[in-house]
Amino acid sequence: MSIYKTLGVLAVSIALVMFATSVRAADEANVNIDGVAIHGYDPVAYFDPGAPIKGKKNFSARHFGVTYWFASAENLATFLENPGMYVPAYGGWCSYGVRVGRKFDIDPNAFRVVDDRLFLQLDLGTQKVWKDDIRKNIEIADRLWPKIEATPAKVLGK
Repeated sequence: MSIYKTLGVLAVSIALVMFATSVRAADEANVNIDGVAIHGYDPVAYFDPGAPIKGKKNFSARHFGVTYWFASAENLATFLENPGMYVPAYGGWCSYGVRVGRKFDIDPNAFRVVDDRLFLQLDLGTQKVWKDDIRKNIEIADRLWPKIEATPAKVLGK
């Protein structure tokens, strides 16, 4: 096999892996058409200062095929130090939705940080129901998430 043919096969293989990763991320993570999570809100801001802040495209990072936007270079740097701490639970889908075996979009203003995990909700009304028994809801959602994680949202009710 010539070097050019080998390089061509390698390039196609890499492209297929990248495509499969982005398709996988789209099923598992709640992202917009551009692959941006949390409607473009900064995941670090939910922890400090503890409020939803819209991120900026020029401060962005990808983590497991998902793009996150940040309000500042400092927040971007903080995320890059430990991205697993800042990504939202359940791929950014509504935590209560996951608790009932569904994938629902979120309102970036309906959130709660519990035990250093970011939980997002469909809306403020859903958040109120979820907060009635946070620990039990998290326990059930944690148990259900592995079963529904790779299932497309359109099947589960986005």
